[in-house]
Amino acid sequence: MISYASTNPGLSDATAYPDFFRVVPSDALQGPALSDVVTAGSSTMPALLYMTNDYGSGFADSFEAAWGTDNLCAKSGYADTATDFTAQVQAVMDGGCDSVVLISYAADGAQIIEDLATAGFTGSIYGGDGIAEEGLCVSMASNATCAGVVATKPASATPNERSMAFAALCGAIPDCAGGIYTAEAFDALAIIGFSIAALASSPPGTPLSAMIAAVGNGFVGASGIHTFAANGDVGGNGYCIGDFTVTDGVASFDCNRHISVSGNGDTGPITDA
Repeated sequence: MISYASTNPGLSDATAYPDFFRVVPSDALQGPALSDVVTAGSSTMPALLYMTNDYGSGFADSFEAAWGTDNLCAKSGYADTATDFTAQVQAVMDGGCDSVVLISYAADGAQIIEDLATAGFTGSIYGGDGIAEEGLCVSMASNATCAGVVATKPASATPNERSMAFAALCGAIPDCAGGIYTAEAFDALAIIGFSIAALASSPPGTPLSAMIAAVGNGFVGASGIHTFAANGDVGGNGYCIGDFTVTDGVASFDCNRHISVSGNGDTGPITDA
């Protein structure tokens, strides 16, 4: 399997998940990055609201480890099928939290943000890659509600011929332009295709995983240059930090800052993108 969006830290265990590859970095790296973003936003008492599925739990654990459990204003999980977030919003309001860290997807994230606004919450809202696209604002009764939200997502490497071509094609298709992990999905499929093609001319008995490892060594993709480690992980290119803005009724998510993260989770300074 080559995943375009599986960021759970537990998937780095090659014994439990053999022949698993991914073109996105583990959330063991994104958690510390998001923690630094919250600090840079001058927030000191965040509430952590997160999905209890593999994505949400792993990312939330990574953030909490970096931020510190004792420094959380509130913490509340919910099933990824949940549609009622009354308890989560009430925990934020009861705790007097100055901010919310949201580990969600776009649909549930949008509803929580709207519910917070309805409840009178005026603090900062931060999120991860699950909400870091304009699609977050689409389902809101008023997309102005998403203005001011700050989110992180894996950053692309220096633009290359393939990434620029993909960006031009994707940008011309509304469903692609408003989607998430589109470039990563392209890269996962492309690596599979090249690996199967290479297997056809390889000695009999060559495992497909060996071809994937070979193709995925400096692979120039639409979302960056990927090199698989022995456990199928990629180091990534740090994280972009973006702001949601709404101008004349049009919502936009713009990555204007960047933070680097090493393989052991050490973060660098936040810089202009």
